[in-house]
Amino acid sequence: MGNIKQMSTKLANMIAAGEVVERPLNIIKELVENSIDAKANKISIYLKDGGLTEIKVIDNGCGMDEEDIKMCFKPHATSKLLNEYDLFRIKTLGFRGEALASIASVANVSLTSKKIDDKAYNIVYRFGNLISFNETAAETGTTIIVTDLFYNTPARLKYLKTASQELAAITALVDKLSLSSPNVMFVLYNDNRLVARTDGKNNMTSLIGYIYGLEASKKIVDLSFDEQGFSGKLYYIKLDIYRSNKNQMTYIINGRYVRYYALNDLLIEAFKGYLPINKYPILVLYLTIDPLLIDVNIHPKKEEIKIAEPQRLFKIIYDLIKNSLINSNGIKNINYKDNSSPSNTFLSNVDNNVFDNKEEINEENNFFNNEKINLNFYNKIDTVKETNDNFLYDTPKEYDLFNDGKDFLKLNYIGTFLKTYIICEANDSLYILDQHACAERVRYEYYAEKMNNPNIVKTSFLVPVNLEFTKEEIIYLNENIDKYNELGFNLEIVGLNVRVHEIPVWASKEYEDIIREILKSIMSNKQINIIDFRDAICKQISCKASIRANDYLNKDEILALLRDLEKCKNPYHCPHGRPTIIKFSKKELEKMFARIEE
Repeated sequence: MGNIKQMSTKLANMIAAGEVVERPLNIIKELVENSIDAKANKISIYLKDGGLTEIKVIDNGCGMDEEDIKMCFKPHATSKLLNEYDLFRIKTLGFRGEALASIASVANVSLTSKKIDDKAYNIVYRFGNLISFNETAAETGTTIIVTDLFYNTPARLKYLKTASQELAAITALVDKLSLSSPNVMFVLYNDNRLVARTDGKNNMTSLIGYIYGLEASKKIVDLSFDEQGFSGKLYYIKLDIYRSNKNQMTYIINGRYVRYYALNDLLIEAFKGYLPINKYPILVLYLTIDPLLIDVNIHPKKEEIKIAEPQRLFKIIYDLIKNSLINSNGIKNINYKDNSSPSNTFLSNVDNNVFDNKEEINEENNFFNNEKINLNFYNKIDTVKETNDNFLYDTPKEYDLFNDGKDFLKLNYIGTFLKTYIICEANDSLYILDQHACAERVRYEYYAEKMNNPNIVKTSFLVPVNLEFTKEEIIYLNENIDKYNELGFNLEIVGLNVRVHEIPVWASKEYEDIIREILKSIMSNKQINIIDFRDAICKQISCKASIRANDYLNKDEILALLRDLEKCKNPYHCPHGRPTIIKFSKKELEKMFARIEE
């Protein structure tokens, strides 16, 4: 007897659910897309515990009759795709007919639907088994209730996030769906509390303002194109407003919200040079493409697509953005916090943006490994031994940074190379310092001392400063407000706004960037202890110091940098472990030039 047997329909649906349904977010996406396909202009989503306990989706779409209600839970039953011809001309969001069958196999599902001038019916499934089918009373449209998600597959329960994290993800999804269908009113409740509501009036200015804030709605750049078989509209926010992640780069292709990584890279490249490093624009790109030229059937959750001849499309979009940036007066605006001017005094009046640093944390440079450490910023340093002969070694216990173990050295400043490397000489040796790495170390130790000080000196605003965030960000902020309090920030959450009442004195120049960078760390790390958290924030802040590669420094500024570096506890490495200074002895140089034998 053969070993290969056909799976039961129930088992096949449960396996399919593993691809389609990972968390409440996926269920809502599938149900809402069905509602949009049903021509609904109002979709209401009600959650309990961020969707972990219950999900209810109500729409006022066309509804289903008795026969369709019975058929919709059958695997691969669909009204949107009937033959091979339709597969290559998909114009709907759903088409496979597997979502409802998959959801019903791993949860309790109750569906009530009514077509106009017809009767309403209710059908109930419990983990893939039909429980009841009855005539009922209801308004035109469809209501679906999902409970006990993954109750029969407990192995999947452990992969679910907390209720607040699930709610944050769902809120971000609803924002994307509202952008994909601006003519649809979306309402989202969690535990009977209103979380989001759009007006469905197809007004992009008000919709962008609702999602990204009032300031963003005042700075919309609206571009459009129609050439070579592609047409579309691009909305981006002027570049004095930006984000630390790519989550606000949204792509809507033929009405479908998708992730398109190649397009992501292209747009980042197009904006390169107009934004700070590792900062990203807020944008919404709408594309209309002949369905024959795209494949929407390459991802289990229909989140990704393929486009035929994408390079033609990419060139159109790239040129569109570049021309807009070149012809705008926004080039100066993106430098509104730029400190590269030679007139700036080094580190005495620093004003800088915080940006994401992806380098791994070097434990030896973590000032927060010991929670009880008392940082004395201008204390003596311990002896450090370097194994690499190209680096300084035999470091003294005092601040004799440039002592070679014999007599105290005073570096003789010679000049700079590539506006990046400081060249000095002393005792027949050549010293090269990386000005950015040096500034990072100085700044890192400054912030480390301030953040680790239990007696944080604060300053209050006469009038609280108002900062705008997305609904997803507000959820994380509300859950982690204590982390801000520990660092000396007094924040009040009011709707989608955060009122800043107090800040630590050390953050006076860049408090908004620090607040947003702390939030980014919280959202990316999810669970993080306060020691590592403080260290990561210090590294990120210090990395965007006012002195960078290619920044011009005059002699006084360079000497000030060397004096500040001399006072550091670890002057030989930046916070990420890279060297700040290297040394070439006379002997090593003579070997390089073959003046002496090896």
